[in-house]
Amino acid sequence: MRFLPSLLFFLCLFSQTLKAGERDLYDFLWLDPDKSVFVLQNKLYPKDGSLYFELGYLSNITSTFQDTSGAKFSFGYHFAEEWAIEVSHINYSNTNNTALDSVAAVSGVMPFIRKPLSSTSLFLIWSPFYGKINTFNRIYYFDWSFGVGTGAYKMESNLETAELENEDRYDAESYTPLQLKTSLKFHINKNLHIGLEFINTNYQANTPKNPNTKSWDQNNDIIMSIGASF
Repeated sequence: MRFLPSLLFFLCLFSQTLKAGERDLYDFLWLDPDKSVFVLQNKLYPKDGSLYFELGYLSNITSTFQDTSGAKFSFGYHFAEEWAIEVSHINYSNTNNTALDSVAAVSGVMPFIRKPLSSTSLFLIWSPFYGKINTFNRIYYFDWSFGVGTGAYKMESNLETAELENEDRYDAESYTPLQLKTSLKFHINKNLHIGLEFINTNYQANTPKNPNTKSWDQNNDIIMSIGASF
């Protein structure tokens, strides 16, 4: 019996097989070049083959003369552990802010304003990173993803009447944007998560300075959401 601890030590030392749900190999430069360290991480919430739905509140951080908020609904499918297809729809709400009131009061005319109305998009999602955080003695798991997409982006602007006295008319506009986004999803449990998302929407449009030439413009949105996955 006195040799049992030594026997167990040598069995572990020379074992060639390590069974685990997931295994990553890291080489540490300060160790002997011939030595390797195996780090085990069990993925508690796998995504492959799962569906998810999300509902979120949006705040636009680009508009100069508008306070813009909105609601977002999205659903997606993970056809692989790191890849998903997502469809999302956003409705925007716009109200004049104090900056617009000040400019209008001083100059007597309305500045150029372009308001987002809605966005319907199809995204390809890549989720290369996942991890966990220990906070207040509780472990929270999260995923970090990136996406690229396009769709139908509806807006309205006063391009034709900007800087004209006693006239302020908004005309509907539609664009096919290039959209980029990144998001963090913190898992509450197997089926529920909360998310923080940033969406950058790029589109080509006319401006009062160049009414006959389209130039790139953008809108940026930050979204807080709650979601469910199955």
